[in-house]
Amino acid sequence: MTRTCLGAALLLVTGCQFTSNKKQFEEWNMSVPGSRFKTIATVAATNSPADIRLTGQLREQLKADGWHAVPRSGRWGSVSEAVTQICAPGEEQPVDGVLLVTYDHLVLYDCQSLTSAFEIQSSPEGGGMGLPDLTQHLIDYLSGKPRKG
Repeated sequence: MTRTCLGAALLLVTGCQFTSNKKQFEEWNMSVPGSRFKTIATVAATNSPADIRLTGQLREQLKADGWHAVPRSGRWGSVSEAVTQICAPGEEQPVDGVLLVTYDHLVLYDCQSLTSAFEIQSSPEGGGMGLPDLTQHLIDYLSGKPRKG
């Protein structure tokens, strides 16, 4: 099984919103404060070289803004399985959240509740935000800054 399985599972979980007519949205789970996340595991949601490279860039942007972001890779049959395994007690490097990354979609899962804490999607090819802007929205959530608009 490859990371493609995780990507396929992510597509199923998100309702196959990774099409050319993508909806742009941003969701904050108000019951999960951004301040809860001290260490975040970053995972490319596909095995695309572009998504893997962009995940590294996102991780560096988080680090530059003072967040502890660590790489994670592996093979999982579903998003739920990935989050559960990465968040499992006793892991070598414990994390507070798991961030799944593609060039146009970020989903941060909370390890305490195993639920989505933050999600944002855009359509850069349609003139929407690119990954640096999506990452800034994530940082705003983590920092507890109010949403604009």
